[in-house]
Amino acid sequence: METALSEITLVLFTTLGPAGAVAYGLMTLPLIVKGQEMETASRVRLDRFLCIPIVVAMVGLVASATHLGNPANALYVITGFGRSPLSNEVVWGVVFLGAAGVFWLSAFSEGKPRVMLRRIIAAIISVFGLVFTGAIALAYDAGTILTWNSLFTPVTIWLGAFAGGALLALCGFRFAGFFTEGHRLGFGYLILAALAFLGALTAYLLWNAALPELQNALTSAADLAPAFGLMTGLFGILGAAGWLLALKAVAWKGEAPLWIPVTSAGLMLAGIFLMRFQFYLIHMTVGL
Repeated sequence: METALSEITLVLFTTLGPAGAVAYGLMTLPLIVKGQEMETASRVRLDRFLCIPIVVAMVGLVASATHLGNPANALYVITGFGRSPLSNEVVWGVVFLGAAGVFWLSAFSEGKPRVMLRRIIAAIISVFGLVFTGAIALAYDAGTILTWNSLFTPVTIWLGAFAGGALLALCGFRFAGFFTEGHRLGFGYLILAALAFLGALTAYLLWNAALPELQNALTSAADLAPAFGLMTGLFGILGAAGWLLALKAVAWKGEAPLWIPVTSAGLMLAGIFLMRFQFYLIHMTVGL
């Protein structure tokens, strides 16, 4: 518990960072695919509300900076790019958020928008977001940490990113007043969120079943996180409730009340946060 509490800012980072990055890509997808075909007012609103996933991801990255101790240590993090998993995730986070922030600010320009150029730039930044998420997923690939050296680690980060990111993107669409004919894009994102959520839930159930077999000379992983199974169940309840609220928001005739998509994304992210906390609880090295 002490280890997990000391890493609470990293729990926040690995919850919000990937979800914000994926949500950014999903929110820009209509701009990338149908840029010139969209109405100017609709495109501008969507552009400007990209601040939602950017802020979410930024909160996660800023929270992780508390582990640097001294701001001057950021220089050492940058110099480790390419050889240190920690450096890789931080640098890609800065690249993604820096580019996304500049792109968002450019949406307020009064000049004539270059739609094709913006489509290309939005696609590149979305790729940066995916690379950032991948860097986070690979940062915990440590052979000396028995419980983290598992396929479950990157899989659950990726699935959590798409489950939380899809609902966060729908929340952003609602703020922007953006809808597709028949809410087709919204229902598509609901399917994506459902598949990612069910995949993550299955992965956590399998991980929980494997914990008793993960042992060192002192204890087993199951003893370190005795509530892992209970928290997995709570994750299932929170995620399912968030998804059902998102379904209600998408199916709403007209614009759903803001509290529905906001609560929807919040519930899913809360469930992911719980399981990320459990992840740090099962920290167990091979030796003593």
